[in-house]
Amino acid sequence: MIKLVRIDYRLLHGQVVFAWSKALGITRTIVVNDEAATDDFKKMSLNLSKPSGMKLNIFTVDETIQKIPKIEQLNDNIMLIFGNTEETLKVCEAYPKIEEINYGGILKKEDAKQYSNAIHLTPSEVEDSRRLKDLGINLYMQQVPTSKKEDLNSKL
Repeated sequence: MIKLVRIDYRLLHGQVVFAWSKALGITRTIVVNDEAATDDFKKMSLNLSKPSGMKLNIFTVDETIQKIPKIEQLNDNIMLIFGNTEETLKVCEAYPKIEEINYGGILKKEDAKQYSNAIHLTPSEVEDSRRLKDLGINLYMQQVPTSKKEDLNSKL
């Protein structure tokens, strides 16, 4: 069962691994990021940052779309982590069952507008987010389970 879909440019890091995993009983993390999935060094680094006992998969967007039927059959509590809005949109357009997305961290870039302490969206990221919203997905900003959950849909 997919318990959390999150966008975080850092992919796996202490905040994600410990706070969200503990709060939701996550047993498998699936990182969906074309760059990480095709870079052996990044894959090795991500594997080192996961707690022992947690399963980790690192897939490209295309691999994820192809494997979704198998992912749905797993008996794990799953967290999908994306590195950006573009790849998230591609998966959501191919897999319409995602109902909400946690915006956990999007790095500030040139021309980006700040939406929260950790969320900065460029015009193209805003467009991706609007398209996610138009798919009927609830978008919200929340860094850790104990922090305030802020609606993003109404701010786009």
